[in-house]
Amino acid sequence: MENIKKNRVKKYRESIPLSISELARKAGLTPQTVAKMEKGLPTRKNSELKVAKALQKSHEDVFPQ
Repeated sequence: MENIKKNRVKKYRESIPLSISELARKAGLTPQTVAKMEKGLPTRKNSELKVAKALQKSHEDVFPQ
């Protein structure tokens, strides 16, 4: 398993709750991008920032190093 990035996208999305499609729409991304992100696959930093903003969280909170 290489480059799997742990993040809290799914945890925060489900706590709201939002579907992947709803979060994608709020963030201005495709549902495929959000699904990839939840699996920990590489995505652009810009996409991560959009998702964090849509979840009303800081980037560091959603994507801890």
